[in-house]
Order: sequence, then structure tokens, then C-alpha cells
Amino acid sequence: MLQASTLLLAAVVLTSGCTPSGFLARQFVRAPKTFPQIVSPAPRVYYSFPQVGITEFPLQLATVDPPSMTLAYRLVPPADYHARMVITQHNGSGPARPLYDFKARIPGSPTPFSTHPRGTVVLLHGYGLDQDTMLPWALFLAQSGWNCVLVDLRGHGESSGERIYFGIREASDLTALISELMRREQVAAPINVVGVSYGAAVALRWATVDPRVNGVVVITPYSRLNDAIEGLRSNFANWLPAGLIQRAARKIPGLVGVSFDGLDPQEWLQDNKIDALFVAAGDDPVAPIKSVEALAIRAGAHPVITLPGISHEQAPFQIEVLREPVTEWLRSVSAGTAGKVAN
Repeated sequence: MLQASTLLLAAVVLTSGCTPSGFLARQFVRAPKTFPQIVSPAPRVYYSFPQVGITEFPLQLATVDPPSMTLAYRLVPPADYHARMVITQHNGSGPARPLYDFKARIPGSPTPFSTHPRGTVVLLHGYGLDQDTMLPWALFLAQSGWNCVLVDLRGHGESSGERIYFGIREASDLTALISELMRREQVAAPINVVGVSYGAAVALRWATVDPRVNGVVVITPYSRLNDAIEGLRSNFANWLPAGLIQRAARKIPGLVGVSFDGLDPQEWLQDNKIDALFVAAGDDPVAPIKSVEALAIRAGAHPVITLPGISHEQAPFQIEVLREPVTEWLRSVSAGTAGKVAN
């Protein structure tokens, strides 16, 4: 059983206290995997999945340039995994929390897509998590005929990197990774991407700079980084001074080497139309429905799939609700008819 929180402030708020904003800003760009696990907040969502998937789909490494760094990834090939989800409650101390229990038969049974995949889907996890959290999505999509690539973003999981760049360098990492996987004959066009929260923002950035990205599915992407940070503070750590957090947030672009609004997906999409399917959660202070709708309009995509009463943490696990529209959209965008798909 693993923690399913996508908190941008997960380690920062619990280790910084009322420290100067400059120090706090440096913690924002610190690689999440370098924070001690003890500072992680109590999860609001729990999930489990077949652990055999970790061994059946072995971890692989790719060194990409420039600059040289190592990305960890797994391949989940198309097969019938009999994937399904069972929703129960986590029996532990404190308030009741949902437990999303994913069932699957691994290895899966061959299908016609096992030898002729529909294409490739790259799956990008949330902040502070790793590729394993996207394994359920990979199993469902692979079951629909897609060759799936699970990736640890820089500074996460088994990938290298002491800092994160909120999509700026991560997009270049993914471009280099796809080139390497093509060389290894491990992926095939069309290349699509599914991202969650922080991974959704990275996916949007990647799609604007790499023309090989065919279609994008983004689940609860934030529109402006500062607004997302404030949403997290107010919902998960309202005891922290809002002014301190905002002063720190305003310093992040300078640390990353971009302009003041250079880390905002809404700016990336200003002059870049992409084929994207947007998903918003009804009870989400990090990526409110209106902000996701505004992003979709900028991207040239509309309408947005909404999940009423669902929180930011719960949204990625609504696979039973999302699997049909997502797979239909991926098929249509690969055929050049995405605009005709209703939500």
C-alpha cells in the first residue's frame, strides 16, 4: 500500500517552518526524492496494485543528454491483463480514507495488439511520487492496445537529478528519452502522453516543444504555479503564512532560469495549440475547474471532462469513469478526428 498524495508542498511545508522565503524557494526546487520519508503528510487516498508488475516489467535505465542524466522507465506491452478496480476503505487510525485496489492478471494474455500496438503512451506521475503510481493506468491502456512507457521524472524515483524544473528541463529529458527508446526499438508512433497534476504540467510543456507528441491527456493540470501552491497551502497547511509561501513561490522562476510567468502552463499554451483532452476534479483547490477550462480553451480543446465531488488526489484513480473517454480520444487523435469526440 502506497501513499497517493500529489502535494507540491509535501516535504517543504513540514521541514521549513517560518524560514526566510529564499530558503523555502530552494526547497521547492529540491528533488522530492531527497526529502526524508518521515516528513511526508498523512495520505488522504490509498491505493494498491499487483506487486508482480514491478518484476514482470523490469526497471530500465537510459542516459540522456544534455546535460547527462539517467532516467528510469518501465515498458508495459499490450495484452489482456483483466484489469479492474475495487474501491473500499482504508482501515487505519484517523478518518476513513478511500482505498483504490487495482486487480490484474500479470503477465497478460496476448491480443492482436501485442504484435501490432496502436502506438505508444508515455505516463507521467505527480509531484513526489514515481512511475509505479501510474501502473494501473498503464495496465488499462495496454489492455486497449497501447504500448505504455512509465517514467520517473528527474528528481523522482530512480531517476537522477538533485533539482526539478517544473517542466522546463523535464520536457527536454522526455524528448531525449523518446529518441533513445526509438533507437532501442522500444516505442512506435504515434507518441501520446498521459500526465497527472505535476506530470500533467510537464506533459503540456513537452507537447509544446516536441512535434512528435501526437496527443495529450492531462488530469488536473494547474494553470499557474503560484495559484497551485496557494491552493495546496490553504487546503493542506493553512497554518503556514500565505505571504511567506507566495514570496517563496515568486522566487522559483529565478532559480529555474525563466521569466516570472515562465513556469505557468497557461503561458506555454498562449501561442501553442495542441491536441489535448483535459480532466478536472470538482473539489480541487489546486486545479479548479475554471482554471482547467481556461487551459483547454488556450490549447484549442473543449469541452473538459469533469469529475463532480472528486478531490485532486482522487482524480487519477477514477479510471473506471475515465477509461472509455480517454481510450476513445487516444484512438481518435491518432486517426486525426479528436475534435469529434464528445465527453
